Amino acid sequence: MAPFLTPRNSLRAGNSWIYLITIILLINCSSCSTTKIVTKYDCNTFANNPVNKKTTWTFVWGLVQPKDINPHCEASFNHMNAVTVKTNFGFILISALSLGLVIPQRVEWCCAPPNPPTETLGH
Repeated sequence: MAPFLTPRNSLRAGNSWIYLITIILLINCSSCSTTKIVTKYDCNTFANNPVNKKTTWTFVWGLVQPKDINPHCEASFNHMNAVTVKTNFGFILISALSLGLVIPQRVEWCCAPPNPPTETLGH
């Protein structure tokens, strides 16, 4: 019998296939995690209201928080319509490999368009 066909080696080969299939399934079945807060859906068009993006980094299991984000919304109507916090496989991998020492997240937001006051005509 050839050495690679012994029951002991064939058992190891079977286990390595299980590990390989498990890793492939984990990579392919993982998806992004998205949390979205929306007050009104009027920031859908880029021309009228661009979506702003920033990656934030939290360190040491949350003891070192990222700096606050200035949304740079128009000062006369300083409101936001939507905020989305996203993570992806790469961010999760960074967090897992660092045992939570580094936690990246992607934050996206859009400001509400200005709402000028309306007046009555002719009076």
